[in-house]
Amino acid sequence: MNAPLQLKVNAERLVHSLKWSFTHQTTYLGELMQNARRAGASYVAFDYCAETNTLTVTDDGCGIDSLDTLLTVAESGWDVELIAKEHAFGVGFLSALFACRHLGLSSKGGCFSVDTDHILGFQPVEVSPATAWNGLTEIRLVDIANGSLENTLADLAAGFPIPVHFNGVPLPRPHAVDAVDAAEFVASAVGAIRLANLLDGYRYYRDCLVYLQGLPVYRGHYYRIGDTRYPGNIVHLDSERFMARLPDRDKLVDEADVLQRVREAIGTAIKSQLTALKTALSADDFLAYYPVLRESGLMRLLNDVDRLPTQLVSRIQRPPVCDTELFGDFEETVDHPITQSAVESGQVQLVTIDDDLQSDGALRYLLAWKKGWVLVDNRLDAGHWVQPYLRHLSQEAVQCEILDESHRAQFQGIWAWVMAVFCRAYRIRIGADSVDIDAHGAYTGNEQDDIVLIPCQEKWGDVLEQVSRFCENDDDYQGPCHDQDIAQFAHFIVANTADDPADALKRLLPDLTGCKMLHGNRFVLEIDQNGQLTAVTLANATLTDLEPPS
Repeated sequence: MNAPLQLKVNAERLVHSLKWSFTHQTTYLGELMQNARRAGASYVAFDYCAETNTLTVTDDGCGIDSLDTLLTVAESGWDVELIAKEHAFGVGFLSALFACRHLGLSSKGGCFSVDTDHILGFQPVEVSPATAWNGLTEIRLVDIANGSLENTLADLAAGFPIPVHFNGVPLPRPHAVDAVDAAEFVASAVGAIRLANLLDGYRYYRDCLVYLQGLPVYRGHYYRIGDTRYPGNIVHLDSERFMARLPDRDKLVDEADVLQRVREAIGTAIKSQLTALKTALSADDFLAYYPVLRESGLMRLLNDVDRLPTQLVSRIQRPPVCDTELFGDFEETVDHPITQSAVESGQVQLVTIDDDLQSDGALRYLLAWKKGWVLVDNRLDAGHWVQPYLRHLSQEAVQCEILDESHRAQFQGIWAWVMAVFCRAYRIRIGADSVDIDAHGAYTGNEQDDIVLIPCQEKWGDVLEQVSRFCENDDDYQGPCHDQDIAQFAHFIVANTADDPADALKRLLPDLTGCKMLHGNRFVLEIDQNGQLTAVTLANATLTDLEPPS
């Protein structure tokens, strides 16, 4: 009968293998900081000598009673309460042995100085008794691993609960709970949270920098190493409820789940702060927080605020275009608050328009423009007071009556092809509201009549910016085609609206002041039935022989 099996450990090989389990060569720095904090130190100091490549770490904590425990893997030496609270496993100091060639230590329980290979080879270490302990624990690491000490320590110190010095200079701790602005931290279900500046830093309200036992375990998208002005939320997790992954302790156990809980806690804290601000501030001042109210899904807090966020209201200032990034915005912000009383009294008409200009045309926008109605980007909560007063124009039928049509002509540009209807004016009607327009062109949309209305006072070709984006494959803007078609359509309008042929030709000719050869001459032009220029001849008489032109 075979003997029963039992799990065994090759201790020496296990310890040597642990060297490769530490992700960073600088893990030992955070571990030594943690040991000082757990020992009740009021500070921890790092002093580096470049000439000897030696780092000396000093703290004024309670000291190490048993150096034997320090060199025992998986035995922390801390009291039972601290082990339960902070999950101290007793493997952190091992990182220091892997980080240097020689290590010296002096504390309450004695002192030693030995090559780390000696310790890692499980060889006995001679310990000298501490005859007159000065109250300081000092660890000296000789020939340390390469790395940016100052930057790494600055990163580790930023949220650490006790001061950290490097070469005699205190490192900034802007994220520590006991920092100058510690009053900004609030208790939450996951720990202490300091919210981002909700007024100026709303873009970062989702971002967070998370600490556990004072060391960073998660860095948000906007964080940069050594950044002391991180704009996001600062979170110090409750160490009794959350654990970091061994051996580095720089990542959370079940990180995705923990971060979800963190974000929920941040959302709760933001809601609490905004609710308090709503009570304390005037309506205008509270509306300054609109961006974070929108981003955090708290628009319902605006339901009973008696004015509208300026970001959501605008007036049309010129004929619309189908792409505001390419052709410029046709809306402008309203220069005064839109109040509930002004809306309820009918002094201000609020409308929404969801039309796509290329598909649905520009008629609804043009009516709203001429009527002076205020456009609302309706991101407001369904329970907001404004909802019953909004007129949704895209849900109403629009009618267009052409007044005194003269003729129709097909425009064929380089990019845009469209049928133009020339008329004295056109009338837009939605419900009981109507307006006659005689000075601005309008596109009816390719899902409607697919025509461009050209009233008698229209003189420019910009109406084509309602018809096309002049883009190939949706994003490749054809600027030269745009410019040439706009200019050509302006000529097209002239040719179709001039009172007589001479007037049309005069309006179509470019500025000739730069061509001196032409100055003072008369020409005879011949244009065939298809509109093609077939001949240009120089007339006999020059302007100097005749009366000056009127």
